[in-house]
Amino acid sequence: MHDQNLKHSGQGIVFEAQRVYKIVDDKKYRWGGKTLDGFDCSGFVAYVFGSLFPHKRTYFQTDVAGFIKSGLFERVETPMPGDLVIFPATGSYVNHIGIVVDQNRWIGSQSSTGVEYVKFNNPFWAKRKHEFRRLKQYSHESLSSYTRRVASFHV
Repeated sequence: MHDQNLKHSGQGIVFEAQRVYKIVDDKKYRWGGKTLDGFDCSGFVAYVFGSLFPHKRTYFQTDVAGFIKSGLFERVETPMPGDLVIFPATGSYVNHIGIVVDQNRWIGSQSSTGVEYVKFNNPFWAKRKHEFRRLKQYSHESLSSYTRRVASFHV
């Protein structure tokens, strides 16, 4: 897919994540949560991707290990908006996942904050090993989401 389409497709994922964030702002983290009543980390990511790609919704209804093993995503070295940031389990830390917003931040549901933006240089998260994964094929749904939202900002 053309680089510009990839960029805009990822922005569609970011806009959807931000839309969901605004709906659930001030709601607490919910272990196993997969609805607007409260999310855990993988529940938030699954909800965002399932909203954009309803024909693949069931593939996103998984835990962090499922996202790591999923054939829908490929590992990338340099993240773009809309990519996943994954913190694999190490030592006493469990798996964690979020969505890259820009070069400085990602958004996810943390037990301490609920759905919230996190800076990559956050002292807690910066010291944890992490990797990035990108959806292999973006669809017209995410592109449409992006263009609808951009158009709504200019009305």
